[in-house]
Amino acid sequence: MKQKNWLDEIDAALHDAALRYTAERYSFEARQRMPAAERRFSAGVWKDMGDMGWLSVASPGEEGGLGLRVASICLLAEAAGRALVTEPLTNAGVLAPHLVAAHGTDAQRAKLLPQLHAGTLRIACLLDGRNVALQDGRLQGTHPVLIDADIAQQLMVHAADALWLVDAKAPGVDCRAFPLLDGRGAATVRFDNVEAVRLGDSARADTASTLQLAALATAADSLGAMSAAFDLTLDYLKTRRQFGVPLGTHQALQHRAVDMYIALAESRAVIDQAIGTVQAGSSDAARDVHAAKSLVCESARRVTQEAVQLHGGIGITEEYAVSHYLRRARVNEQLWGSAEQHFVAFATSESAPTP
Repeated sequence: MKQKNWLDEIDAALHDAALRYTAERYSFEARQRMPAAERRFSAGVWKDMGDMGWLSVASPGEEGGLGLRVASICLLAEAAGRALVTEPLTNAGVLAPHLVAAHGTDAQRAKLLPQLHAGTLRIACLLDGRNVALQDGRLQGTHPVLIDADIAQQLMVHAADALWLVDAKAPGVDCRAFPLLDGRGAATVRFDNVEAVRLGDSARADTASTLQLAALATAADSLGAMSAAFDLTLDYLKTRRQFGVPLGTHQALQHRAVDMYIALAESRAVIDQAIGTVQAGSSDAARDVHAAKSLVCESARRVTQEAVQLHGGIGITEEYAVSHYLRRARVNEQLWGSAEQHFVAFATSESAPTP
């Protein structure tokens, strides 16, 4: 990996450990042989992630975390996309600890953060609360698609400018679980006069920075997926022979592979730019995150589609990984704001003035 100015030893160690762990313990072929429920979520894998510190990269050191490490979050997300990880790394491993650390009371932080860091508590975050209202101190409304709510023990809901914690099995909570295209899961969540506990005691909870983290981590996940799909395709073009010669000797296919490589390099550069400005607290951070989520997710869709095309018939089979990367890219494109929404936000935002 080329050294970046935002990359330190902890980032590099976490990234290397993630690549080794997923290669040794999370292979595509081995997971395809697992029962569907275990492919969706493995308690053992989730505990391993907690033990390795992956669930501690978004909360302060004084709270038992490793600090808010934007680079580590994105490097882990990239490794997760490459390995097609279905455990809720971004949602329960990054967003929930970050929000609890930022907004929780002393008692809430002391109770919840150790469980989140250890992987014994999973919280799904509903940060777009437009469909949920607070009426007489109780939650009311329906959210159609909440990722990871199918395996969450608690829900964190942004409503009435505050954050609320709800037990996923509390009276009045109806979670209708369903699978997503890529093997992850979600639920339609209905709140009917649900009693909730406020996270923290401030009048207003700002979730804008947390949504930036979610969008940037999802873009990094897509970068991992498209990178893995490109590697598979390059290897296939080098080894698959047709009419006595490798497919990669055909100039037309070489040009298509070069286009994929350029899209991958552009995506990595945009991600690096966003990591740098978010980590530095720059006024351009939001704009760079919008650019990353829009460009990278759209590029990931194109690159993974091309990967499937270049593989031919094998590319669409369930037993081969390349089609799963396309599915991953398509789901990521819609998470935490669609690529189109982020493009519009980028186009209408203003860059900070140069001093």
